Amino acid sequence: MMEKQQRRTAILDATITQLARAGLDGVTHRAVDLAAGLPQGSTSYYFAKKAALLTAAAEHLGDLLGKDCDALQLGFAEHVARDGMEAGIAFVGEEVVSYAETAQDLYLARIELTLASARREELAGVGDMLTRAARRPIEFFLELVAKQSSPEKIDTCAGLVDGIMLMYVTGQGPKPTQDQLRAVFQALG
Repeated sequence: MMEKQQRRTAILDATITQLARAGLDGVTHRAVDLAAGLPQGSTSYYFAKKAALLTAAAEHLGDLLGKDCDALQLGFAEHVARDGMEAGIAFVGEEVVSYAETAQDLYLARIELTLASARREELAGVGDMLTRAARRPIEFFLELVAKQSSPEKIDTCAGLVDGIMLMYVTGQGPKPTQDQLRAVFQALG
């Protein structure tokens, strides 16, 4: 039997998956229960209102994005220490490109929640929080490649990278490449 925190995490993970696969309208308490493999009523027990569920899912998503960024920075440091700066930069580029494939659900859920926060007063602030979490690795990589960053450069780079990713995950463009991402970062240097 799952413990309370494990069940809550399973609900939040399932909510992120539902957001990515079915959009905001596809997130119902019953759909999340089913996706999490939990008895009907489980999601309602933890989150009586949909807004509370979506806010908690956004916070959980922000935590996941933060952990991914921490892992990226740690991997970068290990590659630099072992093989030099170019190896570290190559590692970051490879990770960002593979992230487009492995983290599509996180990306799509972030976009869904960001759009919802612009439309729904009860989700105000969610978009800002997720945007900060998503821009952290961009700021890190921009500093590596361009040796400087500013809010304007970070905003521009984030917009370009998000556009490239959005085109890919919606089937409108090819998978991002390391060269493509490097060109974006270097153009802003």
